[in-house]
Amino acid sequence: MPPTSADPISYTAKIVAAKRAIEQSLPQPLFDDPYAAALAGDEVEHLLAKWQQVSNQQERSLEEVVAKRTRYIAIRTRFFDDLLLATLPQLPEPQVVILGSGLDTRAYRLPWPPATCLYEIDVPAVLDYKANILRNYEPNCCHHLIAGDLEDVQTGWVARLLEAGLRQLPTIWLLEGVTMYLPEPSAHSLLRTVATLSCPGSVLGMDGVNDGSIRAAQRAKRDDRGRVVRHWQFGCDDPQQLLERYGWSARVSQPQDVGIAHGRYPKSMPVTAEVGGHQSERGVWLVQAKKDP
Repeated sequence: MPPTSADPISYTAKIVAAKRAIEQSLPQPLFDDPYAAALAGDEVEHLLAKWQQVSNQQERSLEEVVAKRTRYIAIRTRFFDDLLLATLPQLPEPQVVILGSGLDTRAYRLPWPPATCLYEIDVPAVLDYKANILRNYEPNCCHHLIAGDLEDVQTGWVARLLEAGLRQLPTIWLLEGVTMYLPEPSAHSLLRTVATLSCPGSVLGMDGVNDGSIRAAQRAKRDDRGRVVRHWQFGCDDPQQLLERYGWSARVSQPQDVGIAHGRYPKSMPVTAEVGGHQSERGVWLVQAKKDP
């Protein structure tokens, strides 16, 4: 996720952490994350103040604005939590790699099976910030923080990942909120690298946006709006075919289909995309995939 020149910590990572923190205040949060608020810092208050303005302008309740603005992150977090917890017990020697981990707290908040090894990869500033904020807490797994820039394989993160102990065993890979921020060649390079490191039986969790969302993001950038989406660069209309190119059999879900089961897409808040633009052209998707033999 792209950092700003004024803040070495990616503000997109802080926004995601803030939305996870705000989720905790809802009557029935979809997951438990007691660490998100500390990591988000003043971004929680910033978002709530901004959404209060939206509430006033649109004459809608703040609760409705909050629910709509946080539901994708909530659904995505729960989707990947469920994927991890369902898959890990099937692995005799569980290992997980979270690429572009940002301010993810799963190492601390999930009940990992014994002997799970978790590897997080992100730029040094983000990892150092998170390690400092959470320095008084112990992870629930064998936890490795690995510095690397996913946009460039030549930064050496693959070698450091292997040196840290990643084995040629079935692995769960998580690409949560990552590929849309990469230039298209870098996104394909990353998927190719993950495929090379994955043996049959490995599992991939990933989300992304379609091509229309990228066009909408480009408009947002031109109009100087959209603090997060203006940085999106890579979209795909057929993630199943995309992953098939790299040896994965994928099942694609729409967030609203997952969210209906959790009551996050009621008729009173119909499905709308997470970025501006024509509704017919935009969209996001969630994927779970398995590496083919």
